Amino acid sequence: MPEHFVIDYREAEETLRLPDLHQALYDADTVFLPRTVVCLHGEDHTKKKRIFAGVFNRRFFKHYQNHVFPKAIRETMDPAIAAGGGDMAKFAYRVLINLTADSAGIDRRNTEADTDRLLALLSKLGHAPTMGQLTDPSDRDRLLAELEEALTTFRDEFFEPSLARRKAIVERFNAGEITRTDLPQDAITAQLLSDPTDDDLPYDERMKDAAFFILAGAFTTANVLMNMVNNVLDWFEDHPEDRQNLLRDPILMQKFIWENTRLHPASPITKRRALCPMHLPDGHDAVQDEYVTVDLTKTNRLQALFGEDAEQFNPHRDLSDNLPLHGLSFGSGPHVCLGKLLAVGVKVTEENKDAEETEVGTIALVMRELLRHGIARDPAHPSEIDESTARRHFKTLPFVFDSQLAIEVSD
Repeated sequence: MPEHFVIDYREAEETLRLPDLHQALYDADTVFLPRTVVCLHGEDHTKKKRIFAGVFNRRFFKHYQNHVFPKAIRETMDPAIAAGGGDMAKFAYRVLINLTADSAGIDRRNTEADTDRLLALLSKLGHAPTMGQLTDPSDRDRLLAELEEALTTFRDEFFEPSLARRKAIVERFNAGEITRTDLPQDAITAQLLSDPTDDDLPYDERMKDAAFFILAGAFTTANVLMNMVNNVLDWFEDHPEDRQNLLRDPILMQKFIWENTRLHPASPITKRRALCPMHLPDGHDAVQDEYVTVDLTKTNRLQALFGEDAEQFNPHRDLSDNLPLHGLSFGSGPHVCLGKLLAVGVKVTEENKDAEETEVGTIALVMRELLRHGIARDPAHPSEIDESTARRHFKTLPFVFDSQLAIEVSD
């Protein structure tokens, strides 16, 4: 099938807003993602987003940051501190999967075994978004079978018990026995409160939505976190003064995070399929069913916009006011990332940087804890990149906590 590539930033931005371009990045997965919000189009997409609008708002994120996160970070940090370090390829997933499971509405018994079980299932489901970028396409049939098996297990062990408990809670709410403030703040509860019929939102779709939210929140953010740690530790070798600056200055922390996200978007490309013949912003014409692929890696590294060192990690780069430092990594148009606020927070300014309620994002919160305890590379164990897909994943990223680098800060 014909494919058209867009590499200019401004043209890419306009292209992603076109209403007659259908999400096509995950077409290779026919099992898991087709009816999730990331793949739906038009009215179906709008309806699904509306259902979850009650969850992914600033009220939820403030609760998440101030009440859910502190407990989750301790559960992951304490064992790493006791061990003197760990592997970021494992740490990142462990700290984020519990957080995103809470937002999805998936209960665990808060045991290490439950977390590992959920992580193993999500590791298999994590092949779905990258299936179209396999370096060996012959792996597709095997991975589709693994997706089916993982979804069945997720449904039986996690989703069904979580759904049943929330149905009982919502029934108590509808009967006037409890108030809205007593309800869980999660995606499953939001679906139940919106009262969609089974025709509008079938059981199988509800289950896959729950799995998708954990996958998108934990796995996407974990990959960003791993690249962030790698870039930051490299940066400190030449700029040791920024170790303390980064911990104490929320504005600088956000610049580091956005710069990292610009260089390492969750997906190196985003792909759309033309629903009809159309004229594209770059002056080319697309025929019906032609793929239009936006190369985010190239658009985010254009020297004309991001400077001569656009290929390099430089959080101090100076950009025009209307150009975000994270580039197009969160997309544009109707499919702009729903989890952006959770991952990287609101824009931090001099006016809001010291306010407790300012949502700085999960990445900043985790990085602060790592820096406080003196995170450094493990000199005895080098990192290793997974080369099986075009996305940048770490097979292993060992780290240690160096007491000489630890920084005392007031809470």
